[in-house]
Amino acid sequence: MTDFSQGKKTKKLTIAASSQGIETAKKALDKLGFELKSNFPKSQGISRYTVTKFFKSEPIQLDLFKRICEGLTLDWKEIAGIAEEQASEQLNKNDGSSSELVKGVEPSQSLSQKETVIERHSETIKAVLVLEGDINSVQPSKLIESILQESSGYTINIINIKPSSLILQGSQEAIERLEARIKSEDLKELSGFPIKEIQILNERSDDEDNSKLDHKWCLVQEIASSGAVGRDLRGADLSDTDLSNTKLSGANLIRADLSGADLSGADLIRPKLSDADLSGANLIRANLIAANLSGANLSGANLIGANLSGANLIGANLSGANLIGANLIGANLIGANLRGAELSATNLSDSNLSGVNLSGAFLNPMRVSGANLSGTNLSGANLSGANLNGADLSGANLSGAELKNARFTYIVGIDESLKLELIQRGAIFYNFAGEPSEISS
Repeated sequence: MTDFSQGKKTKKLTIAASSQGIETAKKALDKLGFELKSNFPKSQGISRYTVTKFFKSEPIQLDLFKRICEGLTLDWKEIAGIAEEQASEQLNKNDGSSSELVKGVEPSQSLSQKETVIERHSETIKAVLVLEGDINSVQPSKLIESILQESSGYTINIINIKPSSLILQGSQEAIERLEARIKSEDLKELSGFPIKEIQILNERSDDEDNSKLDHKWCLVQEIASSGAVGRDLRGADLSDTDLSNTKLSGANLIRADLSGADLSGADLIRPKLSDADLSGANLIRANLIAANLSGANLSGANLIGANLSGANLIGANLSGANLIGANLIGANLIGANLRGAELSATNLSDSNLSGVNLSGAFLNPMRVSGANLSGTNLSGANLSGANLNGADLSGANLSGAELKNARFTYIVGIDESLKLELIQRGAIFYNFAGEPSEISS
């Protein structure tokens, strides 16, 4: 039995193409012709959204960056702007003076995070360091002085500063010493900026990475062509892949990484997706009947028209998710986070929403007849036109909620004083005869 789990997840390095690299990539894509160009994302097994980000020069995962460049028969390092000629020029500027070290380095945009890619030459290493903060607030010479000081006498050069990377170069000993101090947490910041990560991609690790990538894309091709019904895919990395319209019913995807994946129209009846990462995934019209999504991360996911009837979503994170027209009849959402979610025309009839956070959610119109909304946070939610027939609202927080034309019939947990307040705010309560209640004068 194949186990795809890799234990503790490592931070994913991201990289963006340079402006010159984008022009080169666009020309390569145009050469494919209209049909191949239109089908390029699918042919590479990568979601269209990710390919679009690549061509917008936005940071994407390094493995996906390499995959796209390989599909276009391009050198990923050249497209990223890590030019070989620039590196060789820097080897001749190793006297330690700040003015020479930063010569030719282009200023970057404001950075919230920096990443480090490192490549091994015969006696030197190129590295990309992950820093948090705006490094533009410090002169490159100051960063160099800090690096030189922290590396205890070794010479390390900054050879390029890009919107998504701070690229260093130095001897193998210098970089490895710096890496050891960072990983041991002996060195936690550089010139006042917290250090997030450093990684060395030498020849050996490059081969290992390529082997992992080959395995990932072989797996994607297998699933895309033959499906994975009932297959054990625990912990598998399927992030940013195109698995649209695939058959994955009954698959074991516990703790799998499906972030950013295209699963639109996929058949996912009764899969095991507990603790899976589906953040930002495209699940439009996906069939997720009776899916186990307990503890799953679905933040920002697109679930328009998805069928989640009878699904287990206990403790799931659905913040910012788009659930327009989704079917959640009988779903268990106890303790789920639906803050800021789009729930218009969503059917939540007979679902259990006890303790759910729906603050700021848009629920107009929504059907929640017979739903358990006890203890639910509905503050600031838009419930205009919602059908709450038979819902249990015991202990629910409705402060600031928009209630115009929201329909309340056979409601549990609403006393007369709260009922009058809600009517004044636009809610409509129906009596047993099916007639609207009126406020007594």
